[in-house]
Amino acid sequence: MTIRRTVFATLVSSLITGQALAHNHHDESEYRQHGAHVHGVVELNIAQDANALLVEITAPGADVVGFEHAPKNDQQKKSLDNALKTLAQPLQLLTFSAGAQCTLVDTVVTETLTAHDDKHGDHDNHNHNEHEDHDHDSHDHDEHAHHDHDHDHDHDHEDGSCNGQHGEFSAQYTFNCDNIETLTDMQSDWFKHFVTTEKITIQAITNKGQKAGQLTPAQTQFTF
Repeated sequence: MTIRRTVFATLVSSLITGQALAHNHHDESEYRQHGAHVHGVVELNIAQDANALLVEITAPGADVVGFEHAPKNDQQKKSLDNALKTLAQPLQLLTFSAGAQCTLVDTVVTETLTAHDDKHGDHDNHNHNEHEDHDHDSHDHDEHAHHDHDHDHDHDHEDGSCNGQHGEFSAQYTFNCDNIETLTDMQSDWFKHFVTTEKITIQAITNKGQKAGQLTPAQTQFTF
């Protein structure tokens, strides 16, 4: 599994570099800004390594479950569990050319919603204790308030809110294709399962070359 991930990271890195050279500066900037994800936009990277087809999907929590923090009630817990189960079954989400005979051999699904919530909890405790120390030490109240304001301002810019949000899902799939040379297209049913997604941006690198594209609810097929 480690080897597969290393190969995937290398190929996708090459893909991004190649796409940056092939597209103008505006396109490159738009792609790189996806690091801070945009609601409604899911990223899908595809890389071929011999007969292996490596797929990585990164999706904002809002697109998958409707929230980007740890579940706060039973309904949200159920939504998270269902989402993880769906993402763990990529054959429900992606279909490759039948002639390519692609078989799923590996699946890794992760999420950062709960991790963000835990970190925020630690962050809250730290601020609370720090505030108490300031009170006991009789520090200048205005100075402390100014410190809090600056911190909150920075936090807003980094996370999009004071709640440590912007959790996301990541799924990595490895397919083995017996006749990968006949691979011509990929059909996605993502929008049927995650209806709030507006589009999927695709970056692909195969033996046929590099190609970028996007899918929408009205256009769900990508041609290599």
